[in-house]
Amino acid sequence: MALNLRVLPQTLKEDLWRSCARLRFQDLPKLFSTQGDRSKERYRRAALTGASSIIQRGLTVVISLVSVPLTIHYLGPERYGVWLTISSLLVWMALTDFGLAGNALINMLSEAHGRDDKLAAQQYVASAMWSLIAIALVLGLITSICFPFISWQAIFHSGSIPAGELATTCGLTLTFFLISLPLNVQYAVYSGYQDGALSNACGIVMNVGSLIALVVVTQLRGGLPELVMALSGTRLLIGFGNSIYVFKRYPWLIPLPSAIRWTCIRRLLSLGSKYLFSQLGAFGFGQSQPFIITQILGPAAVVPFVVTYRLINLPMEAVYLSIAPLVPAFGEAKARNDWQWIRKAFRRVTIVSVAMGIPLVLILGFVAQPVIRLWAGPSAVPGWTLIFGLMVYNIVGVIFMGVGQLLTGIERVTPLVISTTLCAACTMGFGWLGCTIMGVSGVAIAMAASMLVTYWPIQVLAIRKLFHTEHPVPSLVANEEIA
Repeated sequence: MALNLRVLPQTLKEDLWRSCARLRFQDLPKLFSTQGDRSKERYRRAALTGASSIIQRGLTVVISLVSVPLTIHYLGPERYGVWLTISSLLVWMALTDFGLAGNALINMLSEAHGRDDKLAAQQYVASAMWSLIAIALVLGLITSICFPFISWQAIFHSGSIPAGELATTCGLTLTFFLISLPLNVQYAVYSGYQDGALSNACGIVMNVGSLIALVVVTQLRGGLPELVMALSGTRLLIGFGNSIYVFKRYPWLIPLPSAIRWTCIRRLLSLGSKYLFSQLGAFGFGQSQPFIITQILGPAAVVPFVVTYRLINLPMEAVYLSIAPLVPAFGEAKARNDWQWIRKAFRRVTIVSVAMGIPLVLILGFVAQPVIRLWAGPSAVPGWTLIFGLMVYNIVGVIFMGVGQLLTGIERVTPLVISTTLCAACTMGFGWLGCTIMGVSGVAIAMAASMLVTYWPIQVLAIRKLFHTEHPVPSLVANEEIA
């Protein structure tokens, strides 16, 4: 039977845009208070978070439109390629939290929130934060010992950038990263309590502050080290301020050392390790490309790939921002055994994802060349093979976005780990081969093909097992019993 969108109840997309339209400054306290029944409250908070996410992402796009040409012309192609590679390196380095400040903590807080258990929530937050402080100290010690022996010019395949400038840039990047590592707990707290809109508000402040810092550095003609100090320093200061606000808003979560529990650390590590492998896979096929291209073609060749990826990837990011707020809602609904709501919410987000994402991917693919020529200059304009590969990659990603968020929210991590790990292995292996044969276009084609052949069978099977075997529709179960 064909699905008629007109007869569907209020959809997540309608909730999201209604929240945008009604958002007024004087109503902010009411927006973040609990209202109505649980089902509507989940949608309301998810819609509010999604609306603020789109606002934040829209601001990020505007800032990118200003910062990309400014940074390319200011740094030059090679230094800008190094900057992009360092940015990808930071994403990989985020894995050193072992999942303690990510989805594992979000799931634990969602579960505690579903049971109204504030003591357990404090124990998980304290255990996570102090564990991250210990990890940061250990990594800092290891880094300080190994750093003098690293040849950064060899890593970045750069001969024109002075070795001292590269070493200083990487040293500052590592320092700011380690200091900010424990602060990542604040974002899990917001998500666990379905207050992601507050996290997005902090992100908006960070983006604006980073843009101001970037403009100041470019006007003062600073190099890569000054750029890192300005951008990372601004984000770190805002992150400190936001952490203070988090524990004023949720005073029962103050991470006292006496609240640390080894049982909480073990559970966070057990679940976090699974998410860690899933993240490794996701980063493998999403963040490995700059390294592959740098090693084979040099840092300057990274620019057209990354610029094109950022443009065509916008629809998938928009879909993710719209439905990611439902991850803690799925976890809280699972704690209350509300599988009927989970099923309906998953169906709605899948419909919204496909209807919103795929047309935007096609439009951006067709206008990519003239837009990039105006945006980043002729040297960044991609070929049609690169554009086509990235379009297919994003279409497949949009289709499976809802599946990933559902499996994450209900802690069904094994299918995610298997599919993302296989996809990463295929992407990196075939990406290296494709880059050698076809250049940057071969990397994009490897990404699309790898996602298609790994996500489709594994994640579809997981959803069928979940809804048709473990938690079938009650009416179907009743009919089977009658028969």
